[in-house]
Amino acid sequence: MIGQDKKKNKELAQHTIKFFEKLLRASSDGIVITDAAHNIIVVNEAFCDFFGRQHREVIETDLFFWLEQLGTSSLKRWAEMESHVHSEGSCHDTEFTLMAHEGIKYLSVNASLMEKVGAEESGTIISIWRDITKQKRIEEELKILNKSLEERIIEKTLALIESNKELREKIAEQKLSEEALRTSESKYRLLLENLPQRIFYKNKDSMYISCNENYAGDIRIKPDEIRGKTDYDFFPKALAEKYRADDKRIMESGKAEEIEEKYVKDGQEYIIHTVKTPMKDEKGAIIGILGIFWDITEKIAMEKEAIRSRHLVSLGELAASVAHEVNNPITGVINYAQILCNKSTEGSKEKDIANRIIREGDRIASIVQSLLSFARISDKKEKKSIISVHEILSDTLILTKAQLRQEGIRIKLDIPQRLPEIVADPQQIQQVFLNAISNARYALNQKYPETHDNKILEVLGEEMTIDNQQCVKITFYDHGTGIPAEIRDKIMDPFFTTKPRGKGTGLGLSISQSIIQDHHGKLTIESIEGEFTKVAIIFPN
Repeated sequence: MIGQDKKKNKELAQHTIKFFEKLLRASSDGIVITDAAHNIIVVNEAFCDFFGRQHREVIETDLFFWLEQLGTSSLKRWAEMESHVHSEGSCHDTEFTLMAHEGIKYLSVNASLMEKVGAEESGTIISIWRDITKQKRIEEELKILNKSLEERIIEKTLALIESNKELREKIAEQKLSEEALRTSESKYRLLLENLPQRIFYKNKDSMYISCNENYAGDIRIKPDEIRGKTDYDFFPKALAEKYRADDKRIMESGKAEEIEEKYVKDGQEYIIHTVKTPMKDEKGAIIGILGIFWDITEKIAMEKEAIRSRHLVSLGELAASVAHEVNNPITGVINYAQILCNKSTEGSKEKDIANRIIREGDRIASIVQSLLSFARISDKKEKKSIISVHEILSDTLILTKAQLRQEGIRIKLDIPQRLPEIVADPQQIQQVFLNAISNARYALNQKYPETHDNKILEVLGEEMTIDNQQCVKITFYDHGTGIPAEIRDKIMDPFFTTKPRGKGTGLGLSISQSIIQDHHGKLTIESIEGEFTKVAIIFPN
């Protein structure tokens, strides 16, 4: 009986090592483990690919040999990072550059000090090398170009399955003892927990077998608590049913798939990129599914913003051209109509027609002015100065207070007197505030034509910190009609409006967005149809 238990433990340890080595191969990040003498004792193919070398050329070599190929300052930078690792336990986001045949590569390195495992000496360091070249390019060219941020790891995942047989043969040849197997298992478990991706393994019934710390942390459990659970235990029913349908389709086809889908964490939706691969036993039978995913919410937002920026540039040029062509003739039309009006008898048909021409001409002139504002937001940079947001907001409310009172809209203010000052064009900021108030008025009047207890516009101000920078946030909050989910992504588009014809041009939010971007700020809109809308405007201090 004891011999059988040892055999089972050994087989379990072997299976675990194979599983973790598959994950090592699947990672698109370079992963290196070095001993106290800087000898490379574990390395994956991704790291070797950075230098165009094979695994056998890199394993058991001195890490300093490869650092020297990254430039003269790389050894000094590594020494500083290593010193920080030994004192703090880890060091994050240290950048190196590599001259490859396709050009410069930027590498971001995270390193951690590994605890002593088995017979390993202390001072062992695991470092994860990530290629951030694409991220660098996106940061520099976001306003005009959109480029792909990442290469997917599907080929590594498929190679993981194919390498299963070879891995078994290697383990048999090495004749590792149980102690050595347990030591290797600990190493790979530590390696798994240092990978940034979320990783999980399910059986053929879509029931969880295991996961890594990152995935367990997202769903607020410990990794060993996931066994026997299903997606229905962690996610909304509709989402769990989708995940299960995906698992079933992939296991039936026997082919790996890459999927972009929604993921709920702490009650908030994210967009993730998932690679799901069917797991097979030695006979080729499907026994489960391996999933690896990472968050691409920010990447999707950046892509949309890049596309929108290109559209706005083209539209701005067209708007300026059209505005200039229309402005002069419409001014003439209004002037001639005014002459006719002045010469017509009061109450006559001619005077009424002339007044109608003037009103419609003024409306065209207003649209032309909006077009020019939309096309020339950046022309007023020289008018920026240090201003008080509190004063601009107070002046804006004075302009609109009478109209709000007449429509039965109450104002609730929560604006600290000592909000930090900002550098801005006061007229442009007032234009943004007026547009936000105008949209809130319209939504409240649509929902509550008469006086109502909920016909309230709340204006909130606060000081906050974003990415270590002090900011001022102004929020306009109304319980009006809200914005339908299907058009929420379109409301910033020029000329898009939900108001009836003649009630709006559809340029207000587009102009406001351009003004805030010109001030290096951010405009966000949160809304639920029929319930509320929150327009938040954030200014850097």
